[in-house]
Amino acid sequence: MTDTTESSTGTDAFDALQRAIGWTAEERVDVVERRHLRDYRRALGADENGTDVPATITACFLTEPPTMPEALAYGLGWINGGDRFEVHRPLQLGDEVTSQLTFTGVEEKKGRTGTLALLTFVTDFRLPDGTLAVRHVGTRVRR
Repeated sequence: MTDTTESSTGTDAFDALQRAIGWTAEERVDVVERRHLRDYRRALGADENGTDVPATITACFLTEPPTMPEALAYGLGWINGGDRFEVHRPLQLGDEVTSQLTFTGVEEKKGRTGTLALLTFVTDFRLPDGTLAVRHVGTRVRR
């Protein structure tokens, strides 16, 4: 028997997601502060007094969950489908980073519990001079 179950929100919602590719969230500015680094390192079980700044600290600056209306109209909730961080320039304490999340793609898949939408978002973290420091590529799942 073939499973013909459609998304709980139908193909119209998936079509709307496809049309939304290129959507961007509002730009935001964050600063890599000592207190954030200390808390982040503590959460990882690392030396709280260390000063090396892992690129993954930018996860604290992500717009999560994305506020894109088309995504919110598809399914019921968010699941993290994975993250990748590309380091172009290591961050340092005191760095100010400007970021903006962009919706770059969507794919629909059948899962055990029904149809899922796999959404890809890219967030570039840039220094004040425009230099790309970190690129985050995240997959988020709506079901």
